[in-house]
Amino acid sequence: MTTFFCPSCWAGINEEQDPCPHCGCGISAYLEGKTYTDRLIGALNHPEPTTPVRAAYILGMRRDEAAVPFMARKASGTSDVYLALACVEALGKIGSAAAREALCRLSHDSRDIVAQKATEMLRGAIAKEGQNVDP
Repeated sequence: MTTFFCPSCWAGINEEQDPCPHCGCGISAYLEGKTYTDRLIGALNHPEPTTPVRAAYILGMRRDEAAVPFMARKASGTSDVYLALACVEALGKIGSAAAREALCRLSHDSRDIVAQKATEMLRGAIAKEGQNVDP
């Protein structure tokens, strides 16, 4: 059986339930007008652990600059190191000035593996820009 989630509170619901019985969100109205980017950014908070990783990957592949602040916050705030690494990699693929700034901050993360990946992605993003700067 497929599990559906409220896009507002992420509670498990039946497909037909609208509004959400847990938070009262009118699901159809909530989703109306949301762009694909908005939905992917929202999916960074999904409770099923592979969904946020997949969302970060897609946002990176799309080089979606609108997602930079959300992924930067998620990377530094999550206890899920795999999600943090996915966000760091996506930020590196985006490579914008804001993404490079976020990577610079994340290169000092307390989790060594996250800091190392951020440094690696930052160096790659800087190299693409033709700069020779050390974080």
